[in-house]
Formats: sequence, C-alpha cells, structure tokens
Amino acid sequence: MTHPHPLLAAGLALAAAASFGLASALQHLEAGRVDRRGALDPGLLTTLARRPTWLLGIVADVAAVALQAVALHFGAVTLVQPLLVAGLPVAVLLSARYAGRALLGKERLGLLLCTGGLLLLAPATATTSLGAAPSRATAALAGLLLGAAAGALLLLAHRVPRLAPPATGTAAGAVIGAGSVLLAVSAGRSGDIPALFSSVAPYAALVVGLLGLLLSQVAFQTGALGAPLAALSVVEPVVAVLLALTVAQLERRLDGTPSIVAARDRDAEQRHHLLADELVHRAAASL
Repeated sequence: MTHPHPLLAAGLALAAAASFGLASALQHLEAGRVDRRGALDPGLLTTLARRPTWLLGIVADVAAVALQAVALHFGAVTLVQPLLVAGLPVAVLLSARYAGRALLGKERLGLLLCTGGLLLLAPATATTSLGAAPSRATAALAGLLLGAAAGALLLLAHRVPRLAPPATGTAAGAVIGAGSVLLAVSAGRSGDIPALFSSVAPYAALVVGLLGLLLSQVAFQTGALGAPLAALSVVEPVVAVLLALTVAQLERRLDGTPSIVAARDRDAEQRHHLLADELVHRAAASL
C-alpha cells in the first residue's frame, strides 16, 4: 500500500496543471480554425488530428494525465484535483500570447482570484481521501446521474446558443471530473498490475477521458477561451471531489445494510470453521 505524500502529490499536480494549460491553449487555437460540428460528433477529433499544433496539445494532455495519475498515486483526489485549476491561468496567459495581445483587466483579476483560491483550498483538502474503490453498482449509479446532467447541459447549449460556452464547458468539466475519479481508482491499484487490468476502472477511464476530450473541443469552438475553460476548470475538481466523497458515503451506507452485514457475518463464520478444521488436522498429524 502506498503511503500518502501530500507535498509530492501537490508538486506533481501543479506540473500537470501547467501541462493541461498548455494543452488547452493549443487545442483552443486549433479548434477555432475548423468547422463546427455536433456535440457528440467524433468527426471533430479526426479533423483536428490532422493539425500538428493540435497534436502537440494532445502530447501535452497525455503528459498532464500521466503526471495527474502519479499525483493521485501519492495524494488524495481532494488534494490533487483542486490544484489542477492552476492550469486555467496558464492557459489564459498562453492564449493571450498566441493571439498577440495583452491581458485584459478582467483576466488579470481572474488570475489573482484563481491563485488566491488555490492557496486557500489546497490545505483544507489535503487530508481528505477517496477511501476504498467503489463497487460497480455504486459507480454505475453515479455515472448515470452524471451522464444525465451532462446531457441536460448539452441540450441547454443547443437550445440557448448564448449559454453554449459555459454550458458545454461545464458538461466537459463534469465528464473529465468523473474520469479523474476513475483515474484515481486505477492509480490506487497500480501496485498490482494483474488486478488493475482485470478491473473495469482503467478502460472506463479511457472511454470517459476520450468523451471529455471531445466535449472540451466542442466547448473550445464556442468562442473565446475564457468562459468555457473557466467553467471546465472549476467544475472538473468540484465534480471529482464531490463524486469521490459521495461514492465513499454510498459505499459506507451500503456496507451498513442488514443484507450485507449478514453476508459478512456468514463469511466470517465460514472462515472460522475453516480455521478450526485446519487446526484439528494439524493437531491430529502431530500425534
């Protein structure tokens, strides 16, 4: 079992945030240069995949996910995810540089508020952990609820175009936040490779991650980087932390139901009988 290292996890999370910021700036630059597509049209990704700058953004994204996974191996979801919001100021700074303009007054204020919020939030969340990996039933229920919320946001973006930037950014952040929890579960099993790849978590994390990537590119096509990325960057850690804590709470409640308690009692009784039989056999063999 890996012992927590909050400082190491925080450093890795900040490195991941910088890489995410670079990826977002590059992807936004290229997403705005191609034709807009439907919210769930994978053709957007195949079109963008032909553009070298966007692919460079994907390399930065992959590096960020790798750093995030290692950070989650050493620290709690509730520590790592809020620090990833630091990618927002990095993306805004780089986006302004690529556009050849100075930062606007509201962007400077946003950077100050974001930095101050991180300094206040990280120590408060450093000691809260995900706990045991959730059961499939609990994870499926959480996934259905989150999927319904993301679908409602995409419908809102389609019907009310002026709300498309924050709505699609929020949907993308919710999906990516769920992927972060799956990544945390996978990172927690990294010490046992056979158990890791025999579980659903890494494959679900890959699928959810690709969906989050698609939705983030849709969000980047809605206009300036600020609104969709701010929504995505803020919602992602909030969803990840709330989902981790909610799933852990559901697991504790399920563990306390009479049927599960009875099942655990039966298992314990069976283990006691097996142990007693083994002791009897050993005693007989020694005579």
